[in-house]
Amino acid sequence: MENLSNYGIRNIEIGWDPNPEWSNLILEIKKKFKFINIGAASITSIKSLDSIRSLDLNYCMSPIFNKEIHIKAIKYNQLVIPGISNVENFKEAINLGYKIIKIFPASKLGINFINELHDLRKKDIFLIGAGGIKSKNLKKLLKSGYDGLVIGKELKNETPDKELEKWLKDF
Repeated sequence: MENLSNYGIRNIEIGWDPNPEWSNLILEIKKKFKFINIGAASITSIKSLDSIRSLDLNYCMSPIFNKEIHIKAIKYNQLVIPGISNVENFKEAINLGYKIIKIFPASKLGINFINELHDLRKKDIFLIGAGGIKSKNLKKLLKSGYDGLVIGKELKNETPDKELEKWLKDF
């Protein structure tokens, strides 16, 4: 975490885990890294949603659109950014009032999908691309219409590759 923060990364999501110790780990990380916005990834069930309520997380992400989860998250006043992979779910997320939407898996859906969403997109909708994003494609994806990008497996060792390191310095 410290290494990533030294590169200027300020939003880090950590995959949700049903292990009771996961919540303690998140609380420890939040305490130690107050300047990093910690979120939970992979919120895919009511159980996972319920378990994060006491953690006071600014955001969470879901790789899927599950209306039941999102309605309950809104009721709890917990931001769970919906993951969408089709136009119907995109429209549903907007109808629920979401202003931040994750396109997942962005690498498989491609730029044609983001272009398809442009006609439906309102100006105040922030689109995040996630899933299979490679650092060598950051500029191209941002130019194609994404407002933010999630890099996952490339950072598992907490060390950006040369492309990402250069991009972070230039950004």
